[in-house]
Amino acid sequence: MKRLKITLLLLSISMVFNLFSQETLFTDYSYKPDKAYFKSYLTVSKEIAISPLRWNSKQWVIAGGVVAGGVILYQFDDEIRQFFQSSNLHSDGADFASKYLIEPWGGLYPAMLIGGFYVYGLSAHDLRARQIALGATQAFVMSVITVQVLKHLTHRHRPYQDEPSNPRLWEGPFKGFEYTSFPSGHTIRAFTMASFFSSVYKDKLWVGILSYGIATGVGLQRLYEDQHWSLDVFIGAALGIAIGKTVSRLMKGDSRMSMGVSETGGISLTYRID
Repeated sequence: MKRLKITLLLLSISMVFNLFSQETLFTDYSYKPDKAYFKSYLTVSKEIAISPLRWNSKQWVIAGGVVAGGVILYQFDDEIRQFFQSSNLHSDGADFASKYLIEPWGGLYPAMLIGGFYVYGLSAHDLRARQIALGATQAFVMSVITVQVLKHLTHRHRPYQDEPSNPRLWEGPFKGFEYTSFPSGHTIRAFTMASFFSSVYKDKLWVGILSYGIATGVGLQRLYEDQHWSLDVFIGAALGIAIGKTVSRLMKGDSRMSMGVSETGGISLTYRID
């Protein structure tokens, strides 16, 4: 079992290494963890926090669509849970795949892949690979911070924590560490990585298909394992996509896109769908 996990991870690392090229660097984005790189975390955090103030009409429509989708799912949280907890879906093979092949992509495997990216960049003297690793790290960290803030502002009960389970139980802020269902941390991390890498390698269709396929599997796995309600997974996915795209655009330094370097040298954040 342990050998299988290691084999799958090494295979994934070998697949992503062929993406690297030393042709073009991403503007002035750091290729090493220097002062400028760590300072960028503060800038990114501030800009993400105030981004709604800069949204245009299209962005508000997209945000409205996400909210509407969330409201609809919230009405069917209990029914969706019952479907995923149906005995027809559960088996020894499905349980094995869920625990050992899918769940680690919500945290452990991406962290190890990012480390592999950076080690490759150092050994191959590939500055672009190191930039990508640092960008992915930044996106990953931003997703972790975002999800923890929301969890401790809402304190929603997880499905398995009550008998009978109740999707309407929210404790609100400052209620300790027991109830942390909303949003799904595994899902936001998986979709952040999917969004980031598919944006960085926009010209390679298979990267987007593979990464979003894995992320979707992680989201479904959280429902299968009764760890989250469908709303938790949906909002986690939406936030992950937004975070991954904004960090990748910062790396590219396109001032016309979100979190890019403007013509005056400042940092601007607008979430534009191409």
